[in-house]
Amino acid sequence: MRSMQVRRRAGRVLVAAALVASMAGVSTLVATPTSAAPVSSPAEVVRETGSWFAHGYTLDLRADGTGMLAAWVGAFDGTRVQVRLIPAPGPATVAEVTAVETVGRGGLAPDEQPGIGGLVTIAVGDEVRTARVEWSSGPRRLAVDLCPTEGLDAEMMAVLRCGA
Repeated sequence: MRSMQVRRRAGRVLVAAALVASMAGVSTLVATPTSAAPVSSPAEVVRETGSWFAHGYTLDLRADGTGMLAAWVGAFDGTRVQVRLIPAPGPATVAEVTAVETVGRGGLAPDEQPGIGGLVTIAVGDEVRTARVEWSSGPRRLAVDLCPTEGLDAEMMAVLRCGA
């Protein structure tokens, strides 16, 4: 009989200890602030860096997660589209337009300019690292194909149709 009473007491003590431990864990969870969604670093977002060009268009993607697409009609007239790369699934790089700057008369027609907050898709080829940039302006979907600024000879630039 006495051993049963000892067992019951031991069982009650264990249950009480477990209850105290679980309550302490709950209070710790409640007291711990929840963190916001993790923010990706530029190194996690940037799939490609470098410079590309073709017939008045230039594209620069930097390792800090920013970039610029520019369309130039001359030395002093152009449109600069500043972008911030954002994480997105798939092989293409996706960027958000953060600013559009007109230099002189500009290089893009008003109906060709992407809006601030709009998305730009940049797909870089594997073999030659050509870049295709696509963006929307109102109902229009626009695109330009560019070649890397380094590593091509005149013959390859003629084949890819991106000579200056």
